[in-house]
Amino acid sequence: LQRSNPSSIFCRNWVCATEECCVPAQTCATLPASSCPAGTLLLKNKASKYCPARVCTAKHCCLPAPTCATVPSCPRYHLLHSNASSIFCRSWVCNFAECCSPVPTCTRVTCPAKTVPFPNPSSTFCRGLECTAEECCAPAPTCATVPSCPRHHLLRSNASSIFCRSWVCNFAECCSPVPTCTTVTCPAKTVPFPNASSVFCRGLECTAEECCAPALTCAKFVSCPKNHLVRSNSSSIFCRAGVCTSEECCIPGADSDGLVKSGRLEVGQDSGPGNGALAHSCRGMLCPNGMRILVSSTRCASRACKVEECCGGSA
Repeated sequence: LQRSNPSSIFCRNWVCATEECCVPAQTCATLPASSCPAGTLLLKNKASKYCPARVCTAKHCCLPAPTCATVPSCPRYHLLHSNASSIFCRSWVCNFAECCSPVPTCTRVTCPAKTVPFPNPSSTFCRGLECTAEECCAPAPTCATVPSCPRHHLLRSNASSIFCRSWVCNFAECCSPVPTCTTVTCPAKTVPFPNASSVFCRGLECTAEECCAPALTCAKFVSCPKNHLVRSNSSSIFCRAGVCTSEECCIPGADSDGLVKSGRLEVGQDSGPGNGALAHSCRGMLCPNGMRILVSSTRCASRACKVEECCGGSA
């Protein structure tokens, strides 16, 4: 290039020499790479590219940088960035770190209701840079696939509509404890089976047929205490438990002398439960104080024995 002050430079001969009037032109190697604007790079042959002016500029020395669209392929389990054509590389040859993204696995996907992740989601790679439920999830199995439940458990009644949380359904999701007879209230004239807490029902709800037995009556009760007799309507008195008691089946009766030590029965009063007579006889009659049963086997004229039929004399 011609020196900047040629008019003030006097040559040594009649013909000026190049060394006197010219200076070497600068090359693009003198331009810092940072001087190139975004999306451009310093020329590859920067050392051999001479600038037309005394100072090199980006205009003379920088060219558009290649984009990631020039990358032919990415390594295994990597994909080219979706915006590859707008990513300018930092050198004249793009590298994978700039242009490729790891393919995600199904661990990032939350499966929707009634579906479960495929087994080993961490090793299931998706087709794109974002996984979808279609790639990573499958219909969940239902409790209908459970072959059996543990002892004293039954499959839930709606097993076919219960979707499990993983590929293998578990007992906690699908099985219910079998109830025991403690959940049943027995109807009238029946009593619970002994040890109701250890009697397991056939289904998920106990029934009276499974848990209750006909209640005993006082008809065969033979253990009344001294001076007590079995109630007259013993066959229609149902006991409250599996064993009848004297409180349920017995009433005060005559002693060995035929006398009643306590109690009083008015004339005409029914001698039903609590008052004495059995099988329409005077046996067990409670006579008024100071009177005694005449003959205990005397049959009464009606269901209600009367004092005048059974009592007389004095104590």
